[in-house]
Amino acid sequence: MTSRRPTAYLLDMAAVGISALQLITEINTGRFRPVYFFHGEEDYRKAEAVKYIVGHYLPEAQRILNFTRMTVDKTDFQAICAELAALPMLGERRLIFVDEVQRLKPTQQQKLFALLASPPPETVVILNSPAEHTPKKTSAFFRDVSRIAEPVEFGRLGKESAALKITKTLEAARMTCDPEAVQLLAELTDGDFGGLVGEIEKLSLSAEGGAHIGVAEVKALASSYEQFTMFELTDAVVARDREKAVRIFNDLTNQGERPDSFLWPLSNHFMNLLKANAGKRINGAPFYVRKLEQQARQLGAGRLERVVSRLAQTGREIRRSKMKAAVLVENLIRDISA
Repeated sequence: MTSRRPTAYLLDMAAVGISALQLITEINTGRFRPVYFFHGEEDYRKAEAVKYIVGHYLPEAQRILNFTRMTVDKTDFQAICAELAALPMLGERRLIFVDEVQRLKPTQQQKLFALLASPPPETVVILNSPAEHTPKKTSAFFRDVSRIAEPVEFGRLGKESAALKITKTLEAARMTCDPEAVQLLAELTDGDFGGLVGEIEKLSLSAEGGAHIGVAEVKALASSYEQFTMFELTDAVVARDREKAVRIFNDLTNQGERPDSFLWPLSNHFMNLLKANAGKRINGAPFYVRKLEQQARQLGAGRLERVVSRLAQTGREIRRSKMKAAVLVENLIRDISA
């Protein structure tokens, strides 16, 4: 256990915390901060970091009794304070995890922070804010919690880090992967570590050791690929790149996609763009939501409404017209890309 940080360091607001990599490096050298504050948009990586600290800080025989999890909205505040103030029995180490700390009332925050300014010996405390409620670094809460805790930010993986993770994980499973397939999977998961692990597990389960993974296997198994392909098409529409949009449409139909099958995902996509344009909440994978928001910023509400109207018109024409669906949908794509 390292010594407590000096007051001057605690009050130095230029210190904005450490990275997840620095956290692991310190733990590997046996250094543990008395109080951490986990924040950022990657909850999966936070959970993995908690497991890592548990495994390295607490002896195996103490992990059941000496690791305590509490959640602010489910645990009485006085009980949280009592747990944090308690001394370890017989000199044993303790690890305490407190989730949703940003939900504390201002008076509770101040009481908790005062308590943690001098935490009990042989105790490590992890304060956590989940991704959807993580505070801004400019907020008063972040400023105050940084005075008594070491902030650790868990952001999304960059594409290079994601590609390296994919390659190493597949190698551990005695599998190889085309560089193009690695890049495609990295783009599909868009730095979402939990999503990345899930897709890699699917690839590992679908093939035996020694197998080779190509672009076709990623497309067949990756749950985000349909959305990804739709974004390629809608990106071309948004950019008014008519030739590219028609080429993508023709490529997909040549692979066996029915022309009329494009209407529902296209309609759903542009309805979600209308919601994003209006600032409404969109459900979906993080990369999907961020991409929608990017596209919505490029499109005005007027153009979005016209596209949705044109999609509905094409649906009616397919049901009533004698023209082939392929011609009607290609005409649609040409029109909305203009």
